Amino acid sequence: MSTLKHWAHELQGASPATLRPDSAMAACASRVLLFLLLFAYVSLSTRRAQAQVNVEPLRQQVTARKFGAHISASTSTYAGNTQGVVFGGSALMGGRTARNFGYLDVSGDYSRLNATVSVAKWFAHLRHNFELRKGIWWEEYGQIESDRFRRVQLRELLGTGPRVALWQSEAFELFVGISYLFEHTQLDSADVGARGQGTVERLSTYVAATFKPDDRILLSTVDYVQPRATRFADYKLLSVSSVAFTITTHLQSRIDVTARYESFTPSDVKGADLELKSSLQLVF
Repeated sequence: MSTLKHWAHELQGASPATLRPDSAMAACASRVLLFLLLFAYVSLSTRRAQAQVNVEPLRQQVTARKFGAHISASTSTYAGNTQGVVFGGSALMGGRTARNFGYLDVSGDYSRLNATVSVAKWFAHLRHNFELRKGIWWEEYGQIESDRFRRVQLRELLGTGPRVALWQSEAFELFVGISYLFEHTQLDSADVGARGQGTVERLSTYVAATFKPDDRILLSTVDYVQPRATRFADYKLLSVSSVAFTITTHLQSRIDVTARYESFTPSDVKGADLELKSSLQLVF
């Protein structure tokens, strides 16, 4: 944390008048990255969350062009249940008609280091939105995932609920959503009656925001709270924040910071996880 404070001090000390245009851009990118790192640190230190996806940048793209796709290859640095560097890939595709919007997100990470598999996980999420009236949508979604080192052999969920726009402008957008979901989890744990296993009903609420300070930069965040409907002590928290830098029309550099916490986990799994991922992304 002292290193982050040192970076913040140096960045604050840089005067825009003393920076060349390329240096100003670098300083702006550094400030954005610092914001994401600080946000993830605070999220992980004060709260802890389930896999999800930040699709807000794609929503903006599809609003303008009716169809969009993001394909990326990445390197990831993990701290928590898994530590190390991992290679992975993902594909996010979406489209819209006059009142319908839908997308499919699939991703996977696998690493084998020193003859040992250190990461093995995959994830798929399918969602549909129907516009009831301007600024109000109804969402339905399904998700399936597996994560060997969180002991999640299989997790499936189905949910539905409204999404509402609180603010929409060219530079800034803010949305909230709430849904009722059914979640089924199979754990690969030696614990008898492992905590977090079985079928439960949850309330899922989220706040999503995007900020575009420049045509080449897009910041976005989605933050979820998912308590169990019949037992609020069983809850999941998730924060997914990202910044995308446009390099060319079809190429972006992207940084994602994910902080999560699950209050009920097997005895050999930490409740908190932090992930920092940098990637190059093809945009269509």
